[in-house]
Amino acid sequence: MLKIFFTASYYGKRKYQRYYNLVLREIEKFDVEVIGTEKGNYLKILSKKEIDRINDKKIVHYEAIRKGILWSDIVIIEISQQDFQLGHEATLAIMSKKHVLCLSLFENFEEKIKNDFFHGALYNEVTLPVVIKKFLNDIKGNRYSERFNCFLAPDQLKYLEEISTEEKLNKSEYIRKLINEDKKIRLNN
Repeated sequence: MLKIFFTASYYGKRKYQRYYNLVLREIEKFDVEVIGTEKGNYLKILSKKEIDRINDKKIVHYEAIRKGILWSDIVIIEISQQDFQLGHEATLAIMSKKHVLCLSLFENFEEKIKNDFFHGALYNEVTLPVVIKKFLNDIKGNRYSERFNCFLAPDQLKYLEEISTEEKLNKSEYIRKLINEDKKIRLNN
């Protein structure tokens, strides 16, 4: 079962709460497990001992979100109310190699942010079901579930280590990047 962390801007609640609820209802139509700020169950990711140790409501909130992101397979953020904290949370998820879908009523952030783990979509009440379904289907098809062993010559392995370090990727990520770039080139020809 796919695990999803869902969040939205606290500062946008008054203006966008009905859309937050709409997104949450749409996500929950699928066979997924959802933890999130809008669902109200995100604090359950922390133990009572952790909450008591932290003993600061704002930090407990942040730590629960951070751990929820780490727990999840993917993160969905309703970002119509742009918010520094949401951007930080999206970055945490991307750095943790989680696919992130940022939904907005006004802008498709995928047009500005290019990262294999970042996905954006402009939506409304009519298009939301299609957007969520497409994203979940794409992610299910892209989860790394196949293992492949490969023998390389020492100079090839040395080059792979050097170039992946230069690109700030691990060796597997670099090889996946090469394959994806090659696929794009071949599909566009």
